[in-house]
Amino acid sequence: MILAGIDEAGYGPLLGPLVVSAAVFRVPDEAARGDLWDLLAPAVSRSARSRAVPVDDSKKLFRQKKAKALLHLEEGVHPFLLIRHGAPISDLRSLLRSVARRGSERADAYLDAYPWYEGRNLSLPVDTFLPVIRRLADGLRRRQEECGVELLGLAAYPMEVAEFNERIERIGDKASVSFEAIGHFLRRIWKQMEGEATRVLIDRQGGRIRYAASLFEALHPRGITIEEQGPERSVYRLARRGARPSSPLFEVSFAKGGDEQSLPVALASMLSKYLRELHMSIFNRYWLERMKGLEPTAGYVTDGRRFLEETRELRRDLRIDDRILIRRK
Repeated sequence: MILAGIDEAGYGPLLGPLVVSAAVFRVPDEAARGDLWDLLAPAVSRSARSRAVPVDDSKKLFRQKKAKALLHLEEGVHPFLLIRHGAPISDLRSLLRSVARRGSERADAYLDAYPWYEGRNLSLPVDTFLPVIRRLADGLRRRQEECGVELLGLAAYPMEVAEFNERIERIGDKASVSFEAIGHFLRRIWKQMEGEATRVLIDRQGGRIRYAASLFEALHPRGITIEEQGPERSVYRLARRGARPSSPLFEVSFAKGGDEQSLPVALASMLSKYLRELHMSIFNRYWLERMKGLEPTAGYVTDGRRFLEETRELRRDLRIDDRILIRRK
């Protein structure tokens, strides 16, 4: 059975990227309805205070405005990446080339369209140490082998401001822009997992309840059965064209608090948040080098407006085009 989770970070900010990520696992059929946290324990834990790999809602693990803010995200994401890719990932551009899915272009090429990223990189990990990651990965690898769980993929779609704005102009609203990136991963899973029963869980998109039309547009299945559709959870079963009644299940669910219910969704949430924060770290470094005393920004609306006001003259002097800096809503 395939269990996949999709989640995003950066849906609401004024500055910086929207990142949508997916985590895909193969698990024994008898464990498909179980809890992956229980299955992978004690190597994995929701608690960042244990000696296990921390996996949970990224909002709980990111230490905003604290020393070593990225510590728990790194100790959760990097062990999975090390197992998946066979070697540690030592910098942001290598990370993007390992996980980013951006069509035929080099996965980190988009960075060089922005003056704050151009020619820059960031050594990883930022707040933990490679021996810690190796220790956590060793325990995780042993536990995965014991219980028959395999990470098949951990991937992200980072969408920076210029691309976000272009899609807003073309599609019309940010909910549709976000779902277009989600659809990118759904199509990959739909195509690559054709012969296996598959369940995909996605964190609910705002207050939206109905997703059948969007799923049909993204995947063009033969048909969609609405299993459940409500404020807490919406569940859809999709049939492939030409498939027999006995063909493997393909189920897509949207759940409120999906990153608290599903380890794959939580891991996708963590990768999305980690990548966004790495982008913002380089972004802030660029501006702080040019304006003494400027406070870094996380890019969210209120603080983003503060940042834009304080950098107004500097941006004019640097001839920064607002279309690559400020998101349209």
